[in-house]
Amino acid sequence: MSEDLVLVKKEDKTCTVVMNRPRIMNALNAEIVEELRKALEKISRDEEIRVVILEGAGDNFSSGADVSLFTDNLSAPEWVSGMKKFGQLVRVMREMPQPLVTKVRGAAVGGGCSLALAGDFVLASQNAKFCLNFVHIGAVLDGGATYFLPRLVGLVKAREIALLGEFIDGKRAESIGLIYKSVPDEDLDREVNALVGTLMAKPPVSLSLIKKSLEGSLDMSLKDVLEWEAAHQSVMLQSTEHKEMVNLFLKSRGK
Repeated sequence: MSEDLVLVKKEDKTCTVVMNRPRIMNALNAEIVEELRKALEKISRDEEIRVVILEGAGDNFSSGADVSLFTDNLSAPEWVSGMKKFGQLVRVMREMPQPLVTKVRGAAVGGGCSLALAGDFVLASQNAKFCLNFVHIGAVLDGGATYFLPRLVGLVKAREIALLGEFIDGKRAESIGLIYKSVPDEDLDREVNALVGTLMAKPPVSLSLIKKSLEGSLDMSLKDVLEWEAAHQSVMLQSTEHKEMVNLFLKSRGK
């Protein structure tokens, strides 16, 4: 059973990870969360893979927690353990060296919405439905949404999204800065492929370090950031990768 919960498709230097429970809108349970974490951890160590795509099978990204979890009478320690494992998955997504594109069709609700927002680039169809519905079930945000939401849209919009728990379509999500981009559903595959192609053309070490530095900067002072930049830039400017890119740039300008 667990072998089918997550599908991993590697093509050239791109890897697509698919949550595979389409009959129940790719609802999340302990098994699929664990399979996702293992798959992404393995991918993060694969230096041949340059870009990662995460999507849901069928017509939806993920409807969030499997409703059976709420009827199983889990104890508080069991919930804590499960939530920590979900947190480990989100950390892998944020800390993996490759850019991660979350490709969203249909519903991205609850923990499924949190998972989508953990991507480096969230690319959605215009009629996708994002919703952090936790307030409707007497719960708090999870999956890192408490962290991501105000950083993406600011506190005013974060309060609106989290406290009202309303559905937001892809077009509005883009307009308020919640996601990177939304496109008509029929164009989603093409747009994701175009984004992947753009990312693949960038130097991988540079991409990885910029991703890491942006993430870390949120908990750093300006002084710490400047020191980090100085240390890493001095190494990067001596790299073969940098010198090759500069030579190509100069040649393109006829110098």
